[in-house]
Amino acid sequence: MKKAKTTRTSAYSSKLRDEQAARTREKIEQAAASLIQSTHNPEAITFKAVATRAGVTEMTVYRHFPSREALLQGLWRQLNAQMSALVSMPTSIGQLLEQHDALFTGFDKLAPQIVASLTTPQGREMRAALNDRRRRAFRAMVAEAAPGLKPDERTRAAAVLQLLHSAHAWLSMREQWDLDGPQAATATRWAIEIILQHLRTTP
Repeated sequence: MKKAKTTRTSAYSSKLRDEQAARTREKIEQAAASLIQSTHNPEAITFKAVATRAGVTEMTVYRHFPSREALLQGLWRQLNAQMSALVSMPTSIGQLLEQHDALFTGFDKLAPQIVASLTTPQGREMRAALNDRRRRAFRAMVAEAAPGLKPDERTRAAAVLQLLHSAHAWLSMREQWDLDGPQAATATRWAIEIILQHLRTTP
């Protein structure tokens, strides 16, 4: 009986530690998001600045985010959450279509930060932190729609779909056509659906 009680206590303590760690990670991510919102400058996202904003030590930031790339990925999770609860890295065609309108409306909501992420070297570094996950996700979606495609054809289709579901498309339509987020979402969704229809009928 004593051993079982110790096991239950250890499991409870472990759960508390996990919950506390999750809260600390979220606090750090929120601090990074707050920095970019107040400065509109991705260069402001340093371990020291994030630690100060979060009210934790720099070592704590490193413990939860051991590299700058990991910290930037955490920042993107927070920005996505602030755009909409629906927005995340899509893992299926259904999820992509479900969140597409919310994504473009969210770009309008955080326009200064999104523009900075596209037009500054530091912002491009921030976006590049998700490149590997992004490529895997969109290649998988193309494989879902057209499993018979050759690898190079799959890559081309994935690249076009990802572009249409991105801030690059939003910014181009905003600057060159004066379209707001919902209007740009309608236009790009139309193109995405045409491409998906074509892929699904590809032998």
